Amino acid sequence: MEYLPGNWVLESDIHSTPYQCGYCERDVSTNEGIYCKVGYSEVATVVICPHCNFPSLLSDYLEKGQIPLPKIGGKIKGLKENIEKLYEEVRSCYSIGSFNAAVLLARKLLMNIAVDKGADVGENFKFYVDYLSDQFIAPNNRRWVDKIRLTGNIATHEIPDIQKKDAEEILLLVEMLLRLVYEFPSISI
Repeated sequence: MEYLPGNWVLESDIHSTPYQCGYCERDVSTNEGIYCKVGYSEVATVVICPHCNFPSLLSDYLEKGQIPLPKIGGKIKGLKENIEKLYEEVRSCYSIGSFNAAVLLARKLLMNIAVDKGADVGENFKFYVDYLSDQFIAPNNRRWVDKIRLTGNIATHEIPDIQKKDAEEILLLVEMLLRLVYEFPSISI
């Protein structure tokens, strides 16, 4: 979309608008914001999060519906600083609709996890996927690590863009892997 129709109406009070904040990740509802209207119809709303005070844009005219999108995946305990930084970067890429970047970073994250868990530096990507599969993944679940590899290959080597649904699946798989490799072992029983 190249142009949002309508005029912005500066109103401090709007009808209650529930959404998940893309910044603080909370489910919130707010009465604070401004509308973009065509006649009496609202085509977009800028809402202010009552928790973190950051604005989000909500509109059916947006392909994604919201900017920034809520981050996919949750906070994970037990991550090392470099792994956590990459994971948050993957989540942030998703939240701004950079699905290709999110999947490419997920590949990099897999390499970093493998090296952190003992794989040699400088190997090819397939080596790292196989290493993670052999060391941490039950045989009947190895296909989801391979899904990250294959989708990452598309993002790296092919023309079509990664779609939102594919990026969501990859982030879900990355989150599960991080919980398996880092969070569960860090919990004392």
